[in-house]
Amino acid sequence: MLVIVHSGQTGVERGAHRAAAAAGLSIAGFMPLDKRDELGPVPTDIADQLTACFDRGPRPAVRANVSIASGVLLLVPDAARAEKFTAMAAVLQAVRSARAPLMACDPQTNLDDVVWWVKHLPETSGSTRLLVTGPRATRWPEGEAIAKRIVGAISMSS
Repeated sequence: MLVIVHSGQTGVERGAHRAAAAAGLSIAGFMPLDKRDELGPVPTDIADQLTACFDRGPRPAVRANVSIASGVLLLVPDAARAEKFTAMAAVLQAVRSARAPLMACDPQTNLDDVVWWVKHLPETSGSTRLLVTGPRATRWPEGEAIAKRIVGAISMSS
C-alpha cells in the first residue's frame, strides 16, 4: 500500500495531496502546530488529514515526516541544483540525518524512472510511505501542477 506523506506547506505538497486524494491513495503526515505557512492557513481540505507536529526547530513538520518516510521525492525546478531552492537545504539535511532514500525530480524527469524508484522503496509495517515535498509555493508556482502529474503517474502504477 502506498501512502503519500507531506506537511501541506508547499504548492508541491498540496498538489501531491490533491492528486493522492483523487486517486484514492492514503495520505498522512505532520503539519506545523499553527497549521500555517507563509501564505496563511493550510487549506482545510488538506489540514483535516494531517497531524499537528509538536517538535521544535527548523521545519519541524518536514523533519517529522522524513522520520516516517520510506523515501523522499523532492520536486524542484532543477534537480541538479535542488539545494539552492528555498528551504531545501533543511529538507536535505533532514534526509541525510535520517538516511532516507531520496530522488530529486524536476519537470524534465522521466515519469517511468520515478515510478520505478517508488516501486523499489522499502515497505514498512505494510506500507510504503512516500514524502513528497518541494520549495515554498510563493517561490515556485508550477510546483502544484508538477506534483499532481507525478503523483498521478505513481498512483496509476500502484
